[in-house]
Parts: sequence; C-alpha cells; structure tokens
Amino acid sequence: MENQTKDAVETVKNYQVHDDDAVIPGASPSSNDGYRLSTLTELADALGPGIASLVEVSGGDRQTVSSVVFYDRSAPLASAPGAIALAIGLPLTGESLSTRLEELKQAGYAALVYKTHGAPDAQLRQAARSAGIALFRAVDVVPWGQLAQIIGAATVPRGNSRLPLADIRPGDLFELADAVASLAGGAVAVVDPDQNVLAYSTLPGQPIDDTRRRSILQLHVPHTEQNDQDYRRVHASHEVVTVAPQEHSLTRSVVAIRAGLVVLGSLWIIEPDGGITPDVARVLDEAAKVAALHLLHRRTTQDSSRARQIELVTPLLFQSGGAELVAVQLGIAAEHARVVAVAVCATEGTAADTLQSSLLLFDTVRIACTVWLPDAVCGLADNVVYIVLPQSSSSSQAFQREAVLRIVHHTRRLMSRAVLAGLGSVKPIAALASSRVDAESVLAVLLKDADDQRLRLDSDDIVADLHSLGPRLQLRQIVTELRASGHLPGEFALQINDYDSRRNTAFGQTLRTYLDCKGNAIETATALGLHANTVRYRLSRVEELFGIRLEDPETRLLLWLQLRASLY
Repeated sequence: MENQTKDAVETVKNYQVHDDDAVIPGASPSSNDGYRLSTLTELADALGPGIASLVEVSGGDRQTVSSVVFYDRSAPLASAPGAIALAIGLPLTGESLSTRLEELKQAGYAALVYKTHGAPDAQLRQAARSAGIALFRAVDVVPWGQLAQIIGAATVPRGNSRLPLADIRPGDLFELADAVASLAGGAVAVVDPDQNVLAYSTLPGQPIDDTRRRSILQLHVPHTEQNDQDYRRVHASHEVVTVAPQEHSLTRSVVAIRAGLVVLGSLWIIEPDGGITPDVARVLDEAAKVAALHLLHRRTTQDSSRARQIELVTPLLFQSGGAELVAVQLGIAAEHARVVAVAVCATEGTAADTLQSSLLLFDTVRIACTVWLPDAVCGLADNVVYIVLPQSSSSSQAFQREAVLRIVHHTRRLMSRAVLAGLGSVKPIAALASSRVDAESVLAVLLKDADDQRLRLDSDDIVADLHSLGPRLQLRQIVTELRASGHLPGEFALQINDYDSRRNTAFGQTLRTYLDCKGNAIETATALGLHANTVRYRLSRVEELFGIRLEDPETRLLLWLQLRASLY
C-alpha cells in the first residue's frame, strides 16, 4: 500500500507545470483550455462526508490544492505549495500545535487532514484559524493509505471541460456511467481488473450487442482468450484503446482507470456512429480520472461496511450471550435461523488460505446473497464464510438449499475454484453457535471427500446438510470423540500401519476394503484391481502377523472402526 500511495503522489506531482501558464496555488482556477487544479471546496465535494469533511477554511475555499503528502513531525518540513498534509498521529492539543501549523502554512501547505478518534479537536481548529490553514476531518475507520489514494486521485489536475462529472455523488458509478454515455454518445460500462461489471449506462436508445447483454446479465465479462488479451492491452496502455469487434459484437473504445500506477479498472464505450473524435477521447480521459476517485471511494466504503458486518456477525456465531441484541443490529427479526458454512476447496497451486482469497470469497457470496437470499447476513472467520439464514413461516428450507446451491455454483464460476457449503440445523437465535458447529461439521466432511476425490466438484453434492450426509456425519463425530479420548486410532490400526510403512505392503487398504465389501474377497479384489488369490493370501496372513481373528464379529467391528478412522 505504501508504494502504491507513493506512486499516486508522484503521478499527481508530475502534472504540476512550471511555465507562464502555471496555476499558482492559492489563486482561482485557471480558465484556459489546459489543466487546472481543484479547489478546497471541490475536493470536499469529491471526498464526501463518508471520507472527510472540510471543517475549517480560513485561507479561503477557492484555494487550490496540488498534491497529497504524509506529514512526519520528526522530519524536516519541505516546501510543498498547495499540498494536503496527512497528519498521522498528530496530537490535537499541546503547546507546540500552533507552531506546527504555522510551519505548515509557511511551507505552502493548503490544508491538513486529521482524525479525532473521539477526542476533542477545538484547540486544533483554533490553531488552524490562527494560522490560516484549512482542516479536513477524516472518518476514523478509513485507513490512511486509502485516504492518500483518494485525495491523490481527487487532486489530479483536470481539463476545463465544464463536464458535469464532478457533480456526481461520490461512489455512484451508475450515475457516472450515464453522464459519460450522455456526453460521448455511446453505451458505457465500468469494469474492475477482474472483469466484473461494476456499473453500466442505462440511457434509452443505446446500442447493445451480445457481449454487453451477457455482461450485464452476469455482471461479468464473458470469459474468452481474446477478452483476456484485450484487457491486458488496455491495462498496459495510458491512452484510449480501440478494441476490434468480435463475432456478434461492436467496436469499443477503452481507457484504463488508474490511481498513480495502480490499475483500478477500465471504462468501456461502444463507439458512437461518428467514431471516437478528439472531443470524445477527451471526455473518456477526463471520465477515467473522475472514475478513479469514485472507485477508490467505493472501495473504502465497501471495506468499512465489510469490516463492520464481519465484526457484528462474529459474536452472533461464536458467543453464547447477547446474540439477540446483535441480531437486532443486523436486522434479523426472526426468532430462529440456520447457518451455512462456505469455503474454497484448496487445490494445488491455489492460495485458498490467504486473506485476499477469503475476502474475495466473502464479497462474492455476499453480493450473490443480495440476489438469491436478500434476508441473509454474511460473516467471515478463519477462511470460512458464514451465511445466517433467518427462518420464518414463509421461508422454505428446501428453497434456501437451492438458493445456496446457486450461490455456490455462481461463486465457483467467478473464482474459478471449487466451492463447498455445509448447512447447519435450525436453532433459536440465542443458540446459533450450535448451528454453526453443525455447518462446520458438514463442511469438514465435504472438504475431506473433495480431498480424497470422492466428490464431483461440478455436481449438486457440493452443498450438503445433516440429513443428506446421514450416518457418515454421525460416524465422523463418534470417531472424533474417540480420537480425543485416546481410543483411536487403536492398537490394530497402529500395528498394521507400522507394518505397511516398514515393509511397503498394503494390508491396511486391503482389510478396510474387505470389511467395506462385507467380507467378500472377490468384490474386494475387483475394487482394488487385484487377483482374488492375492486378496485371499493377504487375509490368510492377518492373524499370523497381527493376531487379528477376522471370523470374530466384534473384532471385525473394532478393526473396521479403527481403519475407517484414518479417513476422517
């Protein structure tokens, strides 16, 4: 994040000109046809109160801002005309506060961004008024790194095109898409680097082709090798790129959306009848700069919302007390609910246990739930996504299972990884932790089956509950309890496993398969791909080697349980 922020800051600085047409910080915006800097008021409008609020404007709200800089109190203060200082950890009181602000003002800084974390800021505001420096009070939950990116994007000089793009509410990508489509005369879409459609224009009479229709329906660009190549080309370019039409598609022009050197997404337009004129190209270039701010704003808002939801759902699932109050905060009105545990099936070469993968799974499942299970709430813990499904008289458990199945298949397509889901039992809100344990038990069986390649990952069996697993889950629970008490794996299994390990034999597998086949040597040989005489020979040596009498039913039951325990 630090390197990305530095890149964003450097890119902003590179826009500053040094000739006779330069915009002087503190002066009114230029009215020529070149680039101009944003004013404090424009910056405040771009950020919005959900990011930071302009609380002091002693120097005048028409003062322009040029860049964003991290303010280090212990380092020498460099001259930075028109800069915004991010005051990380700045005390809000103290004898030296006025001196620090005076130094910032003398060095040319236009404003200071600070956080209160609940502390009073009256002394800081008074010192800012005396020094004549503006103050932005940032929302506490927004990370400093993201603040730097957002302010950096907002202070990138813009053309004097008088476009209405700056008036769009922060984060409203659909409104932005409509504004660009109206100005440029073509159908517009905003897409993230993973080819997810974030927004699209909805103006009447827009041209549409099969690619746009499918992308809007799926909220994802159809996956083809050509599309992947086009996106790589767009992300590598700093100019407007023309994408040649494919079968059943129209010509498109695209521009990457960046914050510094970081690609945030891309803005696509189906070329109007007149093609991409210089004016249209200028609109796209301007729109990409504005879109960067909106994407950063959207990302920050989503991160804050996601963190808040995870924070609320966690005690509902893992704590015994206060669940009813948490349910009210989450908007759950039902008295009963059930929990679904969802996880990515780890495969070789994937990073299913990374934080990034877990957050991607969480976001994908949560968005899908808004479509198929709008009453559900989602949580995340230890790489498992939890879905809390309120139960009411109008809800059907069968319907919910089908909805979860759709969500899991949808998530699998988007992530290109196998996804599994275990459904817990219906419990009162106060006992929802018990439903979570049930769901985790079901999920554990599915993950084990997938690891042993006993589960088709493209089938409907990737979603299961207590009923569908039946005795297998009960047996797993028995094995778990016996293993915890020290009764498993047991003497027979230990002997056999040790012998197989030392002699490179397969008595364990042969005996387990023989017992699964109800003591039928021919079926055992078929299952193992061996000759029946080979199986009979191995069985004849069992009592001699291990002291196991296979004709005794209790011995067979104990041996079967010990050998089966290795599968759980």
